[in-house]
Amino acid sequence: MEQKAASIWKSALMSGLYLGVVLILFSVILYATGNSFSKVAQYGSYPIAILGIIYCQISYKKALGGTMNYGQALGIGILAMVFASFLSGLFTYLLYAVIDPSMQEQLRAFTEEQIVQKGNIPEEQLDMVIEMSTKFQKPIFMFFAAIFGGAFMGTVISLITAIFIKKNPSDEVPE
Repeated sequence: MEQKAASIWKSALMSGLYLGVVLILFSVILYATGNSFSKVAQYGSYPIAILGIIYCQISYKKALGGTMNYGQALGIGILAMVFASFLSGLFTYLLYAVIDPSMQEQLRAFTEEQIVQKGNIPEEQLDMVIEMSTKFQKPIFMFFAAIFGGAFMGTVISLITAIFIKKNPSDEVPE
């Protein structure tokens, strides 16, 4: 079967757009319910990202005519996650900088509480650790961290899912 010409950029952009919107909706739900800093918020985006990347890879494979090599599956997964992370990071920036700037203080208080609960930091160093972690909680830093973190997460997920999604033309049985 001959591969059709399908733009990896267009496919990744569209899939990334869909995935980014779902991630934003997930964040809005967490924000609206007051669970922005819960365990669900910390780990809930992983299944969404996994399913989104699988959907993206399968859609691209169909656009290519049913065959796709490992590199194509890996590339489309990473690109889609980068686009989705950009959208999600932009929403996070807007949430912390424009929509609800008090979230920065809430995040600082949550971080301080978590550090104190762990109890592995001596009290004389506690203020320094909290001050240092607060520096990395600025909206612009969170925006770029979302993009790079999403790219990393997309790479790891795509490395695994591409193994199962790929279908080389040579894998087909000749008739």
